[in-house]
Amino acid sequence: KKITIQRKIIFMEKYKVCPNCGEHNNPIFIECTNCGTDLMSVKVVDETTENIIYKPMTETEMIKICECGAENPPAARKCSACNEDISDILPTPKAECCCKKYVLCEISGAYTYDIPQNAEIILGRENILKEYISDKSYVSRSHAKILSEDGNLYITNLSGTNFTYVNNEKISNDTPTLLKSNDEIGLGGCVINSNRQDLAVYLVVREK
Repeated sequence: KKITIQRKIIFMEKYKVCPNCGEHNNPIFIECTNCGTDLMSVKVVDETTENIIYKPMTETEMIKICECGAENPPAARKCSACNEDISDILPTPKAECCCKKYVLCEISGAYTYDIPQNAEIILGRENILKEYISDKSYVSRSHAKILSEDGNLYITNLSGTNFTYVNNEKISNDTPTLLKSNDEIGLGGCVINSNRQDLAVYLVVREK
C-alpha cells in the first residue's frame, strides 16, 4: 500500500524594517515608503528572524546632529527640525554627546540660536544669523567663528576690518577665546558709556 505524505509548506512574509520609523517595507524597496530612509543596506527578515538577525540602530545608541542643533535618528536623511539635508552627516554615539548645550541669545531677546555640539559655526552677515543681522554694517560677512568641542565653546575673530568683543574686551584673531555661560559677545562693537552701537550685534551665551 502506497502512503502519500503531504508536507505543509509555510510561506512567511519577508520584509525590510525601516531603521528610522520601524515601517515594514517590501523586500525589493530601496527606500522606506513611510519616511524615505535609505534601505539599501537593510537586511530582509520575517517575523521569526526580525528580532534575531535584525537589530535596528536606535536613537539611544547613535544620533545625527544637524547644524541647527537638532538630534535625529541615525538613518535620517532630513532634519526633523529644519528639514535640511543631513544625509552626509555621520551618526555619533549619543553617550558622547551628553555635554553641555549652549544657545546664543540676542541681547534684547529678539532671537536665539542653538549652538550644535562638536561643530564649528561662522557668524556674519552672510552666514549664521544672517536673516537677523544682514543690515548691521559693523558686522562682517564672515565675522567670527565659534567652535563647540566636548562641552566647551571657543570664539575667534575672523574679520580683518571689524572687531569681536567678549565682555567688552577685544579678542585675538589668532587665539580662540573660551566662552562661558552669560558671556556677552559684541560683533563689530563694544559698550561705550553703557551704550551699545546700533550697527553692531550683541549676543549672550546661555547654557541650556
